[in-house]
Amino acid sequence: MAATRNIFKFLIVMASLLSTACATATQPKWMSDSTLEYPSSMYLTGRGAGSTAEEAQNRARGDLATIFEVRIEVVNQNTTNVAQSGKNEQVDRLSSQQVSAKTDKVISGINIAEVWRDPVTQDFHALAVLPRAQASASLREELSKIDEELNQQMQAAQSAKDPLLKIGALSQAFQASIRREGFQASLKVIDPTGRGVQAPYSQASVQMQINDTLKQVKIAPLVVEDDGAKEFGPLLKGGLAAAGFLSSNPANADLVLEGKLALTEPERKDGWIWVRATVEVSLVEKASRRVRGSKTWPFKASAKDARTARSRTFIEIETLFREELRTAIIEFAAS
Repeated sequence: MAATRNIFKFLIVMASLLSTACATATQPKWMSDSTLEYPSSMYLTGRGAGSTAEEAQNRARGDLATIFEVRIEVVNQNTTNVAQSGKNEQVDRLSSQQVSAKTDKVISGINIAEVWRDPVTQDFHALAVLPRAQASASLREELSKIDEELNQQMQAAQSAKDPLLKIGALSQAFQASIRREGFQASLKVIDPTGRGVQAPYSQASVQMQINDTLKQVKIAPLVVEDDGAKEFGPLLKGGLAAAGFLSSNPANADLVLEGKLALTEPERKDGWIWVRATVEVSLVEKASRRVRGSKTWPFKASAKDARTARSRTFIEIETLFREELRTAIIEFAAS
């Protein structure tokens, strides 16, 4: 029994000494300056703290991942689409989704290099690191693939005799340049020089070629069916002009943009008057009558009286033509 009591006292003393040692433990150097062990010229770093080691590590990874957050503003016609790529970012555009997925691949190479628990607060602290060379190599590989695609589409545009096919190739090149911008922005952060990799074609130059080619395409707007709505013709013509195409008369046109409008009779529901409409546009070659593409949109609007509901329907049609007709025609060209 005496031996057991002595062992127990010994363990208590040792536990007390260990506790004292932990309480006086000094803060590691990386807490104040991570560049001492992980030079900024070679590593990207992030710090995080939490009540558990896992929480601290996740926050450290998140802190490092914010370096890759990219905001791309793409101005197209009268609309501005904002896309973000990076860890835990919501992405709407397909091209940006691809950038996000690829960037997350780069971020997946993040390692937790250090973890330390503060003996006083009991909080955990973590240091996440990502070698610049590793991240740079991944991003440069993606840029190389995009540049190859960009060059191919630009070459296809230069050799295309059909203006619509040229517009289609240029549009594919423009989408590639959008994806490229996301990787380039991340690489500029990683690259110590801040330069990244120069693009073979700038977004501005590609967009300029698209605009110039659009003006070479002679399209005549033609209302095939309007359900007696005289407002539809001017809306179709105005939408074509807003899309960047030169509106031409049928005699000189190479293509015809045929528009159809179907209107329903005003319908009363829950105290409101509803008007529904369907609009269809088709791009047709004048000589051969070949349909290059067609698209249909449904509309509905409500008001307290039928006249206002009808007016709101045409306002929606006008807005859609100004915002989406250009994209639709370019899709016809690319298909």
